[in-house]
Amino acid sequence: MKMRTSWKKDKHADMGVGTMIIFIAMVLVAAVAASVLISTANKVREQAQNTGDQAINNVASGFVVHDVTGTVNTGNTSITDLTIQMGLQAGSPSMSMDQVSIQFVSGAANNLLAFADGKDGAAAGTAYGATTSGSGPWAGTNHVVQQGDILTVYITGLTLGYSAAATIKIVPAYGSSTLISFVTPSYYNTEYVNLK
Repeated sequence: MKMRTSWKKDKHADMGVGTMIIFIAMVLVAAVAASVLISTANKVREQAQNTGDQAINNVASGFVVHDVTGTVNTGNTSITDLTIQMGLQAGSPSMSMDQVSIQFVSGAANNLLAFADGKDGAAAGTAYGATTSGSGPWAGTNHVVQQGDILTVYITGLTLGYSAAATIKIVPAYGSSTLISFVTPSYYNTEYVNLK
C-alpha cells in the first residue's frame, strides 16, 4: 500500500513570524528612545543641580563682621594696626582663607592684601594675617574657616590720623563681598579704639 503525503500550504505561520519581527523592532526602537530621553534628563538634572549650588554659594557665602578694633600708637596720634573679628554668614559653606583677599582704602592708601598665616604674617601694604578659634583644618595650604569659627584678621603698618575715613572690602573667591566703612575718632585717649 502506497502512502500519500500532502503538504498543507499554511500562510499563518509566516504572518506570525513577520509580526514578531516587527514587534521586536518596535521594542528596540522604544528602548533606544527611552535611553536617550533618560540620559538627556540626567544631564539636565545635573546641570540644574550645579547651577543651583553655585547660586546658593554666591548668595549665602561671605563673612559677618563682629568687631573692628584699632591699636593707637604711643603718642596717641594715629591708629597703626587693625584687628577684625568675623565669622561666616548663616548658610555659608566652609571657606579657605587662601582664596580671600582684602582691599584697604584710606586717603592715598589703596592696598590689596593677600592672606598670610598668623598674626605675625601681616605685612604693611601687602598681606593681612589671620588666625581662627575653630577646630577645623588650619595648616599648610588648607586654612579653612567653618561655621561657628571666629576668625581674627590683622592689618598692620597703617597711619590713620584723627577723623580719617577708611574702607575695608573683604573679597572671597566666590560669594558676596563684605564692606566695612568707618571714620576714626577726632582724638585718641585710649590704647585701643572700637571702630565698629
